[in-house]
Amino acid sequence: MTVARLKLSVKRFYDAQVYKSKIPTFPRDKDLKLQSTYCSDQAFEDRVAHLITYFVDSWVRSTSLDCTRAYFKGAFSYNDRDIDAIEGTTRFLPFIASVLMNPNFNLSNIEKEKGRSLEDMFISALVNGTDPLLKGYWGKVEDYSQLICEGADVALALWIARDKVMERLSKLQKQNLFDWLRQCTLKKIVDNNWHLFRQTILLILSKLNEGEDLDSSSYDRIKSFYVGDGWFSDGVGKNFDFYNAWGFHYSLFWLTEIDKDFDREFISTANFKFCQSYQKLFTLNGFPIFGRSHCYRTAATSPLIASILLNNNAVEAGTVKRIFDQLWKFIITNGGVANGVLTQGYLKQDLRFLDEYSGPASSLWGLRSLILLLQMKDDKELVLIQDSPLAIEIGDYKEEINSIGLQIRGYKNKETVEVEWLERSTVPKSIEPYSRKARLKEFLSQRPQRPKNSSYKEKLKIYSSTYPFIED
Repeated sequence: MTVARLKLSVKRFYDAQVYKSKIPTFPRDKDLKLQSTYCSDQAFEDRVAHLITYFVDSWVRSTSLDCTRAYFKGAFSYNDRDIDAIEGTTRFLPFIASVLMNPNFNLSNIEKEKGRSLEDMFISALVNGTDPLLKGYWGKVEDYSQLICEGADVALALWIARDKVMERLSKLQKQNLFDWLRQCTLKKIVDNNWHLFRQTILLILSKLNEGEDLDSSSYDRIKSFYVGDGWFSDGVGKNFDFYNAWGFHYSLFWLTEIDKDFDREFISTANFKFCQSYQKLFTLNGFPIFGRSHCYRTAATSPLIASILLNNNAVEAGTVKRIFDQLWKFIITNGGVANGVLTQGYLKQDLRFLDEYSGPASSLWGLRSLILLLQMKDDKELVLIQDSPLAIEIGDYKEEINSIGLQIRGYKNKETVEVEWLERSTVPKSIEPYSRKARLKEFLSQRPQRPKNSSYKEKLKIYSSTYPFIED
């Protein structure tokens, strides 16, 4: 057993070195330019255009020749290094598709530098990643595989850019793509938000592949997690965190966007109920982060943008715009975007709180808010409207979400928001450090040995929008 573990560690070490050797040098001036531009007084549409161009340029620079993988600086996940590299492309694909389908962006300079069109690179990723005879094949999908999660983004990207892509694919290329996606729907999955991945793929296959039947059992399971007020438990029990925003409501929006008759009334109503109180979590300087996957933080505004697209009038559009803008400003100002990718933390990289399933590119799910913004082909929907104040800029407030036992308190003068879990007991705010011993163990095993700090992330009674992880 010891010999087998040693061999595995050696393989992981070798794979890590190969991965690192493929990380391109990302110009420091691009990070500085992003900060000086996005955090300036320039027009919102110009700053967003710069942000979008920054991330497009990042993928173009970092992707492999066949476009199936991309390589970024950062701590590895517990998955294989190849999965970490695959995430670098798959998590970009819905964003790239959205840019391709939005008429407001001219990326000729980036394309000229690469010598290929962005559309060609996008199609190369889909074709090369799903052809089992090619080196870039993303691989056979197994039970509980991370590829199931990535498959949902691949399917969504295909759907978003279908009008550009489908006519350019051969019959065999389409079949390879559909076959690989279908694998993702036939394997065992975790009984939680993973049902959203499966349902997304199934719905898109039913729309794009003639004769494909729609199985809605995963959606039925998702609805069984609903507890009211727009909140879903992430699996059986009482598991509530920001996955409700960037997981559930983001994916539910897409289900009813792909098929307007797909339970639209329930999805829109749940979004409406959620956003009415959810908007009050945000300040001009972030929000009270709690739960898993802090590195997805810029996706937190996704349900609010979805509410505009759903036209359910949950929140004033000018307020949604200001929340989106201020959150990105706060993250970028504090070093939350670097080397072409969102960092592995709430602000800068903080490995004390990075989940072991997260790798260098996992944080790209933070682009989900941008992906939804790009669906607004008419700038008058959000981009060009005047800002409206956040709730915290108007006055103090206290609001309870009874279905999950959460109280939101806003303090205008302090410009902060607190949330209190009413049914929880007070526990110590101790933070386990990422110790030298853990780092050594990680080096020897070549697997993450980062502290879980689950009590701090998931069990505190009160969380504040004041930057929460300064205590050591």
